Amino acid sequence: ATVAQWAEERRAPLHVHLSEQTAENEACLEVHGCTPTQLLALHGVLGPRTTGVHNTHLTAEDISLIGGSGTGTCMCPTTERDLADGIGPAAALQNEGSPLCLGSDSHAVIDLLEEARAMELDERLRTQSRGHWTAATLLRAASADGHAALGWDEAGRIEQGALADLTTIALDSVRTAGPLPRLGAETAVFAASAADVRHTIVGGRHVVRDGAHALVPDVPQALAQAVEDLRG
Repeated sequence: ATVAQWAEERRAPLHVHLSEQTAENEACLEVHGCTPTQLLALHGVLGPRTTGVHNTHLTAEDISLIGGSGTGTCMCPTTERDLADGIGPAAALQNEGSPLCLGSDSHAVIDLLEEARAMELDERLRTQSRGHWTAATLLRAASADGHAALGWDEAGRIEQGALADLTTIALDSVRTAGPLPRLGAETAVFAASAADVRHTIVGGRHVVRDGAHALVPDVPQALAQAVEDLRG
């Protein structure tokens, strides 16, 4: 409640880890007699500026509370897969009114294209049906909707007055070559990976050009050195 009040007073976004694993729910029920979502609702944490990260193991009441309050959901499909957490009810949450965005929450995979692909494919596995989100919708979840969840409404889109944060994806790699240009969004979501990022511009500044990082020339070596330094 104290953190929620702090965020409310400053009109700041609030992200909260929520029901990633069943053990978390069981512990909350034992101590508080309710689910984590119900506990957050009791303390006034839910609302449009709040985003629940994971939202994997939810009851029907939890989904209604999250959606009805306009609380956002940040799906992290690859980390749920890595930790064997389960598949969250993304479509049900969206249908109840919860805005969806994507995150990695992972040291194993940092690839928003994979997260976008995984959200759709996981829902297909869960429901045994296809076509839950269009590729364009999934890209928005990875860009504009994610920026909005962070309180950056001026980012994540290409238009006058918005931040010049842009990424281009190669459509001629071994993964992406072949589809018609009009299928660019589908190619990006269902075929491309982070390895296909060709250019990245942040605030109008070219950070990655033709696949090479302009600020850190040898990224693998820099990462290896950073890990070695951390290990002491």
